Amino acid sequence: MLPKKSLLVVMLLLGCGLAQSQQILLNDLSAFKNAPANWRIAADAAADLNEKNNMTTTSGTGALVCIHPAGKYGREYDLFTNLQHGDADLEFDFMMAKGSNSGVYLQGRYEIQLFDSWGTKQPRNYDVAAIYERWDESRPNGQKGYEGHPPRMNACRAPGLWQHLKVSFQAPRFDANGKKIANAKVLKVELNGATVQEEVELIGPTRGGLESEVAAGPLLFQGDHGSVAFRNIVLKPFNKPAPTLKNLTYAYYENVTGKTPDVSKRTPKKQGSVDGIDYNLATANKDYVLRFTGTLNVPVAGKYTFNTVERAGEMQLTVANQNVVTWQWWEGKGTATLPAGDVPFEMLYYRSADWAQPSLGVFVEGEATRSVPLHAIGSINMDKPVGPILIGVGSTPVVHRSFLEVRNENISHGVSVGDPSGVHYAVNLEKGALVRVWKGDFVDATPMWNDRGNGMSLPFGGILDLQNQPLLGLLATDQTTWPTAYSEADGHRFRGYDIDATGRPIFKYEVAGVVVKDQIKPDTENKYLERELTIGGTIPAQLQCRLAIGKQIEKVNDNLYIIDKQYYVKTTGSAIIRNIANGQELLTPAKATVSYAIIW
Repeated sequence: MLPKKSLLVVMLLLGCGLAQSQQILLNDLSAFKNAPANWRIAADAAADLNEKNNMTTTSGTGALVCIHPAGKYGREYDLFTNLQHGDADLEFDFMMAKGSNSGVYLQGRYEIQLFDSWGTKQPRNYDVAAIYERWDESRPNGQKGYEGHPPRMNACRAPGLWQHLKVSFQAPRFDANGKKIANAKVLKVELNGATVQEEVELIGPTRGGLESEVAAGPLLFQGDHGSVAFRNIVLKPFNKPAPTLKNLTYAYYENVTGKTPDVSKRTPKKQGSVDGIDYNLATANKDYVLRFTGTLNVPVAGKYTFNTVERAGEMQLTVANQNVVTWQWWEGKGTATLPAGDVPFEMLYYRSADWAQPSLGVFVEGEATRSVPLHAIGSINMDKPVGPILIGVGSTPVVHRSFLEVRNENISHGVSVGDPSGVHYAVNLEKGALVRVWKGDFVDATPMWNDRGNGMSLPFGGILDLQNQPLLGLLATDQTTWPTAYSEADGHRFRGYDIDATGRPIFKYEVAGVVVKDQIKPDTENKYLERELTIGGTIPAQLQCRLAIGKQIEKVNDNLYIIDKQYYVKTTGSAIIRNIANGQELLTPAKATVSYAIIW
Protein backbone atom coordinates (compact mmCIF):
# COMPACT_ATOMS: atom_id res chain seq x y z
CA MET A 1 0.00 0.00 0.00
CA LEU A 2 2.86 2.27 0.43
CA PRO A 3 5.93 2.33 -1.57
CA LYS A 4 8.51 4.76 -2.44
CA LYS A 5 10.84 3.01 -4.86
CA SER A 6 12.01 0.34 -2.51
CA LEU A 7 10.56 1.68 0.65
CA LEU A 8 7.22 3.06 1.46
CA VAL A 9 7.05 6.06 3.59
CA VAL A 10 4.06 7.24 5.53
CA MET A 11 5.12 10.57 6.98
CA LEU A 12 3.31 11.40 10.18
CA LEU A 13 4.31 14.92 10.95
CA LEU A 14 3.13 14.91 14.50
CA GLY A 15 4.75 17.71 15.99
CA CYS A 16 6.69 20.72 15.89
CA GLY A 17 10.18 21.86 16.22
CA LEU A 18 11.98 18.96 14.74
CA ALA A 19 8.89 17.35 13.39
CA GLN A 20 8.53 13.86 14.71
CA SER A 21 7.82 11.49 11.87
CA GLN A 22 6.86 7.87 11.66
CA GLN A 23 8.48 6.24 8.70
CA ILE A 24 7.06 2.91 7.70
CA LEU A 25 9.49 0.81 5.72
CA LEU A 26 7.54 -1.66 3.69
CA ASN A 27 9.72 -4.59 4.49
CA ASP A 28 6.69 -6.30 5.99
CA LEU A 29 3.05 -5.70 6.86
CA SER A 30 3.61 -4.67 10.47
CA ALA A 31 2.08 -1.23 9.82
CA PHE A 32 -1.30 -2.91 9.40
CA LYS A 33 -3.68 -4.81 11.64
CA ASN A 34 -3.79 -8.55 11.00
CA ALA A 35 -3.10 -8.22 7.27
CA PRO A 36 -5.16 -10.71 5.21
CA ALA A 37 -3.44 -13.16 2.88
CA ASN A 38 -4.50 -11.24 -0.24
CA TRP A 39 -2.15 -8.39 0.70
CA ARG A 40 1.61 -8.58 0.19
CA ILE A 41 4.76 -6.47 0.07
CA ALA A 42 6.58 -6.29 -3.29
CA ALA A 43 9.18 -4.23 -5.08
CA ASP A 44 6.78 -3.29 -7.87
CA ALA A 45 3.58 -4.30 -9.61
CA ALA A 46 2.50 -4.73 -13.22
CA ALA A 47 -0.98 -5.04 -14.68
CA ASP A 48 -1.99 -6.18 -18.14
CA LEU A 49 -3.47 -3.45 -20.32
CA ASN A 50 -6.08 -5.76 -21.82
CA GLU A 51 -6.64 -8.76 -19.53
CA LYS A 52 -9.07 -8.27 -16.66
CA ASN A 53 -7.73 -8.32 -13.10
CA ASN A 54 -4.30 -9.56 -14.21
CA MET A 55 -1.70 -8.11 -11.83
CA THR A 56 1.75 -9.50 -11.06
CA THR A 57 4.50 -8.47 -8.68
CA THR A 58 8.27 -8.53 -8.41
CA SER A 59 9.85 -9.60 -5.15
CA GLY A 60 11.27 -7.01 -2.81
CA THR A 61 9.99 -4.13 -0.73
CA GLY A 62 8.44 -0.75 -1.40
CA ALA A 63 4.96 -1.51 -2.75
CA LEU A 64 1.77 -2.75 -1.13
CA VAL A 65 -0.20 -5.03 -3.44
CA CYS A 66 -3.59 -6.71 -3.20
CA ILE A 67 -4.02 -9.74 -5.47
CA HIS A 68 -7.64 -10.74 -5.25
CA PRO A 69 -10.17 -12.46 -7.54
CA ALA A 70 -13.16 -10.41 -8.60
CA GLY A 71 -16.48 -11.40 -7.04
CA LYS A 72 -15.10 -12.72 -3.72
CA TYR A 73 -16.38 -10.17 -1.22
CA GLY A 74 -16.00 -9.69 2.51
CA ARG A 75 -14.59 -7.42 5.20
CA GLU A 76 -11.97 -10.06 5.95
CA TYR A 77 -10.09 -9.05 2.77
CA ASP A 78 -9.78 -5.36 3.73
CA LEU A 79 -6.66 -3.84 5.26
CA PHE A 80 -6.58 -1.42 8.22
CA THR A 81 -3.64 0.71 9.32
CA ASN A 82 -2.46 0.79 12.89
CA LEU A 83 -2.24 4.57 12.73
CA GLN A 84 -5.30 6.72 13.34
CA HIS A 85 -5.96 10.17 11.92
CA GLY A 86 -8.26 13.15 12.21
CA ASP A 87 -7.73 16.20 10.00
CA ALA A 88 -5.14 15.16 7.45
CA ASP A 89 -3.77 15.40 3.94
CA LEU A 90 -3.29 12.02 2.28
CA GLU A 91 -1.52 11.25 -0.97
CA PHE A 92 -0.35 8.08 -2.67
CA ASP A 93 0.40 6.39 -5.96
CA PHE A 94 -1.87 3.57 -7.06
CA MET A 95 -2.16 1.13 -9.96
CA MET A 96 -5.36 -0.54 -11.11
CA ALA A 97 -5.68 -3.89 -12.82
CA LYS A 98 -8.04 -3.80 -15.79
CA GLY A 99 -11.64 -3.82 -14.58
CA SER A 100 -10.61 -3.67 -10.93
CA ASN A 101 -12.31 -1.80 -8.10
CA SER A 102 -10.98 -0.63 -4.75
CA GLY A 103 -11.09 2.36 -2.44
CA VAL A 104 -9.45 4.11 0.47
CA TYR A 105 -11.67 4.93 3.45
CA LEU A 106 -10.66 7.98 5.45
CA GLN A 107 -10.99 7.14 9.15
CA GLY A 108 -12.25 3.78 7.90
CA ARG A 109 -15.58 5.46 7.08
CA TYR A 110 -15.55 7.78 4.06
CA GLU A 111 -14.52 6.16 0.79
CA ILE A 112 -12.55 7.80 -1.97
CA GLN A 113 -13.24 5.42 -4.80
CA LEU A 114 -10.53 3.70 -6.85
CA PHE A 115 -11.74 2.13 -10.07
CA ASP A 116 -10.51 1.28 -13.54
CA SER A 117 -12.38 4.16 -15.17
CA TRP A 118 -10.10 4.41 -18.20
CA GLY A 119 -12.10 5.59 -21.21
CA THR A 120 -15.25 6.52 -19.27
CA LYS A 121 -16.70 9.70 -20.74
CA GLN A 122 -19.06 10.80 -17.97
CA PRO A 123 -17.79 9.78 -14.51
CA ARG A 124 -20.25 8.34 -12.01
CA ASN A 125 -20.24 8.13 -8.22
CA TYR A 126 -18.34 4.84 -8.35
CA ASP A 127 -15.61 5.95 -10.75
CA VAL A 128 -12.08 6.77 -9.66
CA ALA A 129 -11.80 9.78 -7.32
CA ALA A 130 -15.54 9.73 -6.61
CA ILE A 131 -16.77 10.00 -3.05
CA TYR A 132 -18.81 6.84 -2.84
CA GLU A 133 -22.50 6.89 -2.01
CA ARG A 134 -24.16 6.19 1.32
CA TRP A 135 -26.62 3.31 1.57
CA ASP A 136 -29.98 2.80 3.25
CA GLU A 137 -31.57 -0.63 2.80
CA SER A 138 -34.95 0.68 3.98
CA ARG A 139 -35.25 2.99 0.98
CA PRO A 140 -37.14 1.92 -2.16
CA ASN A 141 -35.27 0.07 -4.86
CA GLY A 142 -33.32 2.47 -7.02
CA GLN A 143 -33.01 4.95 -4.14
CA LYS A 144 -31.03 2.94 -1.60
CA GLY A 145 -27.79 4.64 -2.64
CA TYR A 146 -27.63 8.39 -2.05
CA GLU A 147 -25.27 11.32 -1.50
CA GLY A 148 -22.56 9.99 -3.81
CA HIS A 149 -20.31 12.57 -5.46
CA PRO A 150 -18.78 11.80 -8.88
CA PRO A 151 -15.58 13.62 -9.84
CA ARG A 152 -16.04 16.67 -12.00
CA MET A 153 -13.95 15.06 -14.77
CA ASN A 154 -12.38 11.70 -15.54
CA ALA A 155 -8.60 12.01 -15.15
CA CYS A 156 -8.05 8.25 -14.92
CA ARG A 157 -5.12 6.57 -16.66
CA ALA A 158 -4.89 3.15 -18.26
CA PRO A 159 -4.51 -0.12 -16.33
CA GLY A 160 -0.90 -0.92 -15.40
CA LEU A 161 0.14 2.75 -15.01
CA TRP A 162 0.97 4.43 -11.72
CA GLN A 163 -1.50 7.19 -10.89
CA HIS A 164 -1.46 9.78 -8.10
CA LEU A 165 -4.25 10.82 -5.73
CA LYS A 166 -4.22 13.66 -3.17
CA VAL A 167 -6.97 14.21 -0.59
CA SER A 168 -7.43 16.98 1.98
CA PHE A 169 -9.78 15.86 4.75
CA GLN A 170 -11.41 17.54 7.72
CA ALA A 171 -12.67 15.18 10.42
CA PRO A 172 -16.08 15.53 12.08
CA ARG A 173 -16.24 17.63 15.25
CA PHE A 174 -17.66 16.49 18.61
CA ASP A 175 -18.52 18.33 21.81
CA ALA A 176 -17.36 17.33 25.29
CA ASN A 177 -20.20 14.83 25.53
CA GLY A 178 -19.30 13.10 22.28
CA LYS A 179 -22.16 14.61 20.29
CA LYS A 180 -21.31 15.43 16.70
CA ILE A 181 -21.48 19.18 16.11
CA ALA A 182 -19.97 19.37 12.61
CA ASN A 183 -19.84 16.94 9.69
CA ALA A 184 -16.67 15.65 8.10
CA LYS A 185 -15.54 17.33 4.88
CA VAL A 186 -13.46 16.42 1.88
CA LEU A 187 -11.80 19.75 1.24
CA LYS A 188 -10.14 18.75 -2.02
CA VAL A 189 -9.33 15.74 -4.20
CA GLU A 190 -6.73 15.83 -6.98
CA LEU A 191 -6.31 12.97 -9.43
CA ASN A 192 -3.20 12.99 -11.61
CA GLY A 193 -2.87 16.74 -11.08
CA ALA A 194 -6.50 17.62 -11.86
CA THR A 195 -8.78 18.97 -9.11
CA VAL A 196 -11.89 16.78 -9.23
CA GLN A 197 -13.62 17.42 -5.86
CA GLU A 198 -13.81 20.47 -3.60
CA GLU A 199 -15.60 21.29 -0.34
CA VAL A 200 -17.83 18.21 -0.12
CA GLU A 201 -19.64 17.79 3.20
CA LEU A 202 -19.99 14.20 4.37
CA ILE A 203 -23.23 13.76 6.30
CA GLY A 204 -22.27 10.25 7.36
CA PRO A 205 -20.14 7.20 6.48
CA THR A 206 -20.27 5.90 2.93
CA ARG A 207 -21.33 2.38 2.00
CA GLY A 208 -18.93 -0.30 3.18
CA GLY A 209 -17.32 1.89 5.83
CA LEU A 210 -17.33 1.53 9.59
CA GLU A 211 -20.60 2.86 10.94
CA SER A 212 -20.05 5.08 13.97
CA GLU A 213 -18.30 8.41 13.34
CA VAL A 214 -15.24 9.31 15.41
CA ALA A 215 -12.68 12.08 15.84
CA ALA A 216 -9.86 9.76 14.75
CA GLY A 217 -9.83 6.48 12.87
CA PRO A 218 -7.61 4.27 10.68
CA LEU A 219 -7.15 4.21 6.95
CA LEU A 220 -9.01 1.30 5.37
CA PHE A 221 -7.85 -0.13 2.05
CA GLN A 222 -10.55 -2.11 0.28
CA GLY A 223 -9.29 -5.48 -0.85
CA ASP A 224 -12.31 -7.53 -1.88
CA HIS A 225 -13.13 -6.10 -5.33
CA GLY A 226 -10.06 -6.93 -7.40
CA SER A 227 -6.33 -6.36 -7.65
CA VAL A 228 -4.69 -3.02 -6.87
CA ALA A 229 -1.27 -1.70 -5.82
CA PHE A 230 -0.11 1.29 -3.75
CA ARG A 231 3.15 3.10 -3.10
CA ASN A 232 4.47 6.42 -1.77
CA ILE A 233 1.69 6.87 0.77
CA VAL A 234 2.13 10.01 2.83
CA LEU A 235 -0.28 11.04 5.59
CA LYS A 236 0.18 14.48 7.08
CA PRO A 237 -2.07 15.08 10.10
CA PHE A 238 -3.17 18.53 11.22
CA ASN A 239 -3.70 17.83 14.88
CA LYS A 240 -2.17 20.82 16.64
CA PRO A 241 -3.80 24.18 17.54
CA ALA A 242 -2.77 27.17 15.43
CA PRO A 243 -1.04 30.31 16.72
CA THR A 244 -3.26 33.28 17.62
CA LEU A 245 -2.73 37.01 18.06
CA LYS A 246 -3.57 38.81 21.28
CA ASN A 247 -3.01 42.25 22.84
CA LEU A 248 -2.84 43.70 19.34
CA THR A 249 -2.41 47.45 18.90
CA TYR A 250 -1.93 49.65 15.87
CA ALA A 251 -0.36 53.00 14.99
CA TYR A 252 -1.16 54.89 11.78
CA TYR A 253 1.31 57.30 10.12
CA GLU A 254 0.67 59.52 7.08
CA ASN A 255 2.89 61.39 4.58
CA VAL A 256 5.51 58.66 4.68
CA THR A 257 7.96 58.38 1.79
CA GLY A 258 11.20 56.58 1.11
CA LYS A 259 12.23 53.10 0.15
CA THR A 260 12.34 51.64 3.68
CA PRO A 261 10.43 54.05 5.89
CA ASP A 262 11.40 54.56 9.51
CA VAL A 263 8.52 55.64 11.74
CA SER A 264 10.23 55.00 15.06
CA LYS A 265 10.58 58.74 15.75
CA ARG A 266 7.27 59.82 14.25
CA THR A 267 4.06 60.57 16.07
CA PRO A 268 1.15 58.51 14.78
CA LYS A 269 -1.94 60.26 13.49
CA LYS A 270 -4.02 57.73 15.38
CA GLN A 271 -3.52 54.55 17.39
CA GLY A 272 -5.41 52.06 19.51
CA SER A 273 -6.30 48.43 20.19
CA VAL A 274 -7.71 46.12 17.51
CA ASP A 275 -8.85 42.53 17.22
CA GLY A 276 -7.00 41.80 13.98
CA ILE A 277 -4.77 43.22 11.27
CA ASP A 278 -6.89 45.47 9.04
CA TYR A 279 -5.98 47.91 6.25
CA ASN A 280 -9.32 49.70 6.78
CA LEU A 281 -7.74 51.55 9.72
CA ALA A 282 -5.99 53.77 7.15
CA THR A 283 -7.74 56.83 5.72
CA ALA A 284 -5.24 57.96 3.06
CA ASN A 285 -4.89 56.33 -0.36
CA LYS A 286 -1.07 56.13 -0.31
CA ASP A 287 2.12 57.18 1.46
CA TYR A 288 1.12 55.79 4.82
CA VAL A 289 2.36 53.16 7.26
CA LEU A 290 0.26 50.89 9.46
CA ARG A 291 2.22 49.38 12.35
CA PHE A 292 0.76 46.47 14.30
CA THR A 293 2.33 45.16 17.50
CA GLY A 294 1.17 42.47 19.84
CA THR A 295 1.76 38.97 21.09
CA LEU A 296 1.59 35.77 19.07
CA ASN A 297 0.59 32.83 21.22
CA VAL A 298 2.26 29.65 19.93
CA PRO A 299 0.63 26.55 21.46
CA VAL A 300 3.30 24.14 20.15
CA ALA A 301 6.94 24.87 19.39
CA GLY A 302 8.01 24.33 15.81
CA LYS A 303 8.68 25.76 12.38
CA TYR A 304 5.97 28.07 11.04
CA THR A 305 5.47 29.62 7.61
CA PHE A 306 4.00 33.10 7.21
CA ASN A 307 2.40 34.16 3.91
CA THR A 308 1.62 37.83 3.56
CA VAL A 309 -0.50 39.96 1.23
CA GLU A 310 0.38 43.65 0.82
CA ARG A 311 -1.09 44.97 -2.43
CA ALA A 312 0.50 48.15 -3.84
CA GLY A 313 2.80 48.25 -0.87
CA GLU A 314 5.56 46.60 1.09
CA MET A 315 5.62 44.71 4.37
CA GLN A 316 8.08 43.99 7.12
CA LEU A 317 7.17 41.20 9.54
CA THR A 318 9.07 40.37 12.71
CA VAL A 319 8.08 37.45 14.93
CA ALA A 320 9.94 36.45 18.11
CA ASN A 321 12.59 39.06 17.14
CA GLN A 322 13.20 37.18 13.86
CA ASN A 323 12.93 38.99 10.52
CA VAL A 324 10.41 36.81 8.72
CA VAL A 325 9.50 39.15 5.82
CA THR A 326 11.69 42.16 4.99
CA TRP A 327 10.00 44.86 2.95
CA GLN A 328 8.60 42.54 0.32
CA TRP A 329 6.35 43.99 -2.37
CA TRP A 330 2.81 42.76 -3.08
CA GLU A 331 3.22 39.31 -1.51
CA GLY A 332 5.71 37.84 0.95
CA LYS A 333 6.71 34.55 2.48
CA GLY A 334 9.02 33.60 5.31
CA THR A 335 9.56 31.02 8.03
CA ALA A 336 10.47 31.13 11.69
CA THR A 337 11.20 28.47 14.28
CA LEU A 338 9.20 29.50 17.33
CA PRO A 339 9.16 28.36 20.95
CA ALA A 340 5.93 27.46 22.69
CA GLY A 341 4.27 30.32 24.53
CA ASP A 342 3.95 34.05 23.89
CA VAL A 343 6.35 35.77 21.49
CA PRO A 344 6.47 39.41 20.30
CA PHE A 345 4.85 40.24 16.96
CA GLU A 346 5.35 43.34 14.81
CA MET A 347 4.16 44.10 11.30
CA LEU A 348 4.61 47.27 9.25
CA TYR A 349 2.68 47.90 6.02
CA TYR A 350 3.92 50.75 3.83
CA ARG A 351 1.49 51.62 1.05
CA SER A 352 3.44 53.61 -1.52
CA ALA A 353 1.05 53.45 -4.50
CA ASP A 354 -2.65 54.04 -5.06
CA TRP A 355 -3.26 52.35 -8.41
CA ALA A 356 -4.31 49.00 -6.89
CA GLN A 357 -7.06 48.20 -4.43
CA PRO A 358 -5.59 47.95 -0.92
CA SER A 359 -5.32 44.50 0.58
CA LEU A 360 -3.49 43.43 3.72
CA GLY A 361 -3.22 40.05 5.40
CA VAL A 362 -1.05 37.49 7.14
CA PHE A 363 -1.55 33.72 7.13
CA VAL A 364 0.36 31.29 9.35
CA GLU A 365 0.71 27.53 9.00
CA GLY A 366 2.73 24.95 10.91
CA GLU A 367 3.93 21.42 10.41
CA ALA A 368 0.74 20.11 12.01
CA THR A 369 -1.63 23.06 11.49
CA ARG A 370 -3.38 24.21 8.34
CA SER A 371 -3.08 27.82 7.22
CA VAL A 372 -5.12 30.29 9.31
CA PRO A 373 -5.51 34.09 8.93
CA LEU A 374 -4.22 36.57 11.52
CA HIS A 375 -6.05 39.47 9.87
CA ALA A 376 -9.61 40.74 10.16
CA ILE A 377 -12.36 39.63 7.80
CA GLY A 378 -12.45 42.17 4.98
CA SER A 379 -8.80 43.19 5.18
CA ILE A 380 -8.02 41.14 2.10
CA ASN A 381 -9.82 42.32 -1.01
CA MET A 382 -10.04 39.68 -3.67
CA ASP A 383 -9.03 40.74 -7.13
CA LYS A 384 -11.93 41.79 -9.32
CA PRO A 385 -13.62 38.47 -10.00
CA VAL A 386 -13.17 37.22 -13.52
CA GLY A 387 -14.96 34.14 -14.76
CA PRO A 388 -12.62 31.68 -16.42
CA ILE A 389 -12.24 32.16 -20.14
CA LEU A 390 -12.60 28.60 -21.29
CA ILE A 391 -12.27 27.40 -24.85
CA GLY A 392 -14.55 24.47 -25.44
CA VAL A 393 -14.79 22.01 -28.29
CA GLY A 394 -18.00 21.48 -30.18
CA SER A 395 -18.61 19.05 -33.01
CA THR A 396 -15.36 19.87 -34.83
CA PRO A 397 -11.74 20.07 -33.60
CA VAL A 398 -10.25 23.37 -32.40
CA VAL A 399 -6.72 24.56 -33.21
CA HIS A 400 -5.48 27.12 -30.67
CA ARG A 401 -2.15 28.98 -30.92
CA SER A 402 -0.57 30.25 -27.69
CA PHE A 403 2.47 30.14 -25.48
CA LEU A 404 2.79 26.92 -23.47
CA GLU A 405 4.65 25.99 -20.32
CA VAL A 406 5.73 22.35 -20.14
CA ARG A 407 7.98 21.04 -17.35
CA ASN A 408 8.85 24.64 -16.39
CA GLU A 409 9.96 25.41 -19.95
CA ASN A 410 8.26 28.15 -21.96
CA ILE A 411 7.29 27.30 -25.54
CA SER A 412 6.65 30.23 -27.88
CA HIS A 413 5.46 28.25 -30.91
CA GLY A 414 2.78 26.19 -29.22
CA VAL A 415 -0.41 24.78 -30.69
CA SER A 416 -3.11 23.02 -28.70
CA VAL A 417 -5.61 20.87 -30.56
CA GLY A 418 -8.95 20.12 -28.94
CA ASP A 419 -10.95 17.16 -30.18
CA PRO A 420 -14.70 16.46 -29.82
CA SER A 421 -13.73 13.09 -28.31
CA GLY A 422 -12.27 14.86 -25.26
CA VAL A 423 -8.76 13.60 -26.07
CA HIS A 424 -6.48 16.60 -26.66
CA TYR A 425 -2.82 17.37 -27.31
CA ALA A 426 -0.28 20.17 -27.73
CA VAL A 427 2.77 20.41 -29.98
CA ASN A 428 5.84 22.62 -30.25
CA LEU A 429 5.99 23.64 -33.91
CA GLU A 430 9.68 24.54 -33.69
CA LYS A 431 10.59 20.93 -32.95
CA GLY A 432 7.71 18.82 -34.21
CA ALA A 433 7.44 17.70 -30.59
CA LEU A 434 4.30 16.26 -29.03
CA VAL A 435 4.74 17.95 -25.65
CA ARG A 436 1.49 17.26 -23.81
CA VAL A 437 -1.63 15.12 -23.92
CA TRP A 438 -4.73 15.27 -21.77
CA LYS A 439 -8.37 14.27 -21.46
CA GLY A 440 -11.37 16.23 -20.29
CA ASP A 441 -12.15 19.83 -21.12
CA PHE A 442 -9.90 21.73 -23.53
CA VAL A 443 -8.06 24.90 -22.40
CA ASP A 444 -8.35 27.80 -19.99
CA ALA A 445 -7.32 30.95 -21.84
CA THR A 446 -7.82 33.30 -18.87
CA PRO A 447 -4.08 34.00 -18.42
CA MET A 448 -3.86 34.72 -22.14
CA TRP A 449 -6.85 37.00 -22.65
CA ASN A 450 -7.71 38.53 -19.27
CA ASP A 451 -6.49 42.10 -18.75
CA ARG A 452 -3.02 42.51 -20.27
CA GLY A 453 -2.52 38.75 -20.52
CA ASN A 454 0.69 36.79 -20.81
CA GLY A 455 0.02 34.79 -23.96
CA MET A 456 -0.26 31.51 -22.04
CA SER A 457 -3.13 29.03 -22.16
CA LEU A 458 -3.56 26.16 -19.73
CA PRO A 459 -4.82 22.62 -20.35
CA PHE A 460 -7.99 21.81 -18.45
CA GLY A 461 -7.95 18.19 -17.39
CA GLY A 462 -5.73 15.29 -16.38
CA ILE A 463 -2.38 16.15 -17.97
CA LEU A 464 0.54 14.02 -19.12
CA ASP A 465 3.60 16.07 -20.06
CA LEU A 466 5.92 14.44 -22.61
CA GLN A 467 9.16 15.56 -24.28
CA ASN A 468 10.05 18.96 -25.69
CA GLN A 469 12.76 17.83 -28.08
CA PRO A 470 12.75 17.22 -31.84
CA LEU A 471 10.77 14.25 -33.11
CA LEU A 472 13.33 13.53 -35.86
CA GLY A 473 17.08 13.49 -35.45
CA LEU A 474 20.20 12.65 -37.46
CA LEU A 475 22.36 10.18 -35.52
CA ALA A 476 25.80 9.73 -37.04
CA THR A 477 26.57 6.86 -34.66
CA ASP A 478 24.84 4.84 -31.96
CA GLN A 479 26.48 7.14 -29.41
CA THR A 480 25.32 10.41 -30.96
CA THR A 481 23.29 12.43 -28.46
CA TRP A 482 19.75 13.27 -29.46
CA PRO A 483 19.45 16.95 -30.44
CA THR A 484 17.72 19.30 -28.00
CA ALA A 485 16.68 21.62 -30.84
CA TYR A 486 17.04 21.89 -34.60
CA SER A 487 20.10 23.80 -35.79
CA GLU A 488 20.29 25.95 -38.91
CA ALA A 489 22.11 23.10 -40.64
CA ASP A 490 19.11 20.83 -40.13
CA GLY A 491 17.07 23.02 -42.47
CA HIS A 492 13.95 22.97 -40.34
CA ARG A 493 11.03 24.99 -41.70
CA PHE A 494 7.46 24.89 -40.48
CA ARG A 495 5.14 24.94 -43.50
CA GLY A 496 1.75 25.40 -41.85
CA TYR A 497 -1.02 22.83 -41.69
CA ASP A 498 -3.86 21.40 -43.71
CA ILE A 499 -7.30 20.46 -42.39
CA ASP A 500 -8.61 17.00 -43.27
CA ALA A 501 -12.23 16.02 -43.91
CA THR A 502 -12.90 15.58 -40.17
CA GLY A 503 -11.52 19.01 -39.29
CA ARG A 504 -8.27 17.70 -37.80
CA PRO A 505 -4.96 19.40 -38.65
CA ILE A 506 -2.08 17.83 -40.54
CA PHE A 507 1.11 19.73 -39.65
CA LYS A 508 3.76 20.15 -42.32
CA TYR A 509 7.46 20.89 -42.03
CA GLU A 510 10.81 20.29 -43.65
CA VAL A 511 13.89 18.94 -41.89
CA ALA A 512 17.06 17.10 -42.94
CA GLY A 513 16.10 17.38 -46.57
CA VAL A 514 12.75 15.62 -46.25
CA VAL A 515 9.15 16.84 -46.17
CA VAL A 516 7.05 15.67 -43.22
CA LYS A 517 3.28 15.52 -42.79
CA ASP A 518 2.29 14.89 -39.19
CA GLN A 519 -1.23 13.97 -38.03
CA ILE A 520 -2.32 13.14 -34.48
CA LYS A 521 -5.86 11.95 -33.75
CA PRO A 522 -7.82 9.79 -31.28
CA ASP A 523 -8.19 6.07 -31.80
CA THR A 524 -11.58 4.66 -32.80
CA GLU A 525 -12.62 4.19 -29.14
CA ASN A 526 -11.44 7.70 -28.16
CA LYS A 527 -9.14 6.36 -25.42
CA TYR A 528 -5.71 7.42 -26.68
CA LEU A 529 -3.89 9.18 -29.51
CA GLU A 530 -2.50 7.79 -32.74
CA ARG A 531 0.23 9.59 -34.65
CA GLU A 532 1.18 9.11 -38.31
CA LEU A 533 4.15 10.68 -40.06
CA THR A 534 4.32 10.68 -43.85
CA ILE A 535 7.89 11.45 -44.94
CA GLY A 536 8.63 12.43 -48.53
CA GLY A 537 11.93 12.80 -50.34
CA THR A 538 15.22 10.96 -49.98
CA ILE A 539 15.38 9.83 -46.35
CA PRO A 540 18.93 9.86 -44.90
CA ALA A 541 19.96 6.52 -43.42
CA GLN A 542 20.92 8.26 -40.19
CA LEU A 543 17.48 9.83 -39.68
CA GLN A 544 15.70 8.41 -36.64
CA CYS A 545 12.34 9.05 -35.01
CA ARG A 546 12.25 9.20 -31.22
CA LEU A 547 8.97 7.86 -29.89
CA ALA A 548 9.68 8.25 -26.16
CA ILE A 549 12.28 9.09 -23.55
CA GLY A 550 12.28 8.01 -19.91
CA LYS A 551 14.30 6.66 -17.04
CA GLN A 552 13.13 3.12 -17.75
CA ILE A 553 11.47 1.77 -20.89
CA GLU A 554 10.22 -1.83 -20.81
CA LYS A 555 9.03 -3.96 -23.69
CA VAL A 556 5.66 -5.44 -22.78
CA ASN A 557 5.15 -7.42 -26.00
CA ASP A 558 6.17 -7.25 -29.66
CA ASN A 559 4.73 -3.79 -30.28
CA LEU A 560 3.91 -2.38 -26.84
CA TYR A 561 6.31 -0.49 -24.55
CA ILE A 562 5.75 1.08 -21.15
CA ILE A 563 7.64 4.27 -20.23
CA ASP A 564 8.34 4.81 -16.51
CA LYS A 565 4.94 3.17 -15.93
CA GLN A 566 3.45 6.56 -16.82
CA TYR A 567 2.27 5.78 -20.37
CA TYR A 568 2.49 3.21 -23.15
CA VAL A 569 3.78 3.46 -26.70
CA LYS A 570 2.31 1.07 -29.26
CA THR A 571 4.30 0.75 -32.49
CA THR A 572 3.45 -0.65 -35.90
CA GLY A 573 7.08 -1.27 -36.89
CA SER A 574 10.40 -2.16 -35.34
CA ALA A 575 11.80 -0.07 -32.49
CA ILE A 576 14.87 -0.22 -30.29
CA ILE A 577 15.51 0.84 -26.71
CA ARG A 578 18.71 2.90 -26.55
CA ASN A 579 20.53 3.55 -23.30
CA ILE A 580 21.51 7.18 -22.73
CA ALA A 581 22.80 9.18 -19.80
CA ASN A 582 20.22 9.01 -16.98
CA GLY A 583 17.71 6.99 -18.96
CA GLN A 584 16.59 5.37 -22.16
CA GLU A 585 15.09 6.31 -25.54
CA LEU A 586 12.70 4.45 -27.82
CA LEU A 587 13.78 4.92 -31.45
CA THR A 588 12.55 3.76 -34.83
CA PRO A 589 14.16 4.42 -38.24
CA ALA A 590 12.56 7.14 -40.33
CA LYS A 591 10.73 5.76 -43.39
CA ALA A 592 7.95 6.74 -45.73
CA THR A 593 5.31 6.10 -43.06
CA VAL A 594 5.92 6.01 -39.31
CA SER A 595 2.95 5.39 -37.05
CA TYR A 596 2.59 4.79 -33.34
CA ALA A 597 0.17 5.43 -30.48
CA ILE A 598 0.47 7.16 -27.08
CA ILE A 599 -1.67 5.35 -24.50
CA TRP A 600 -2.23 6.77 -21.02
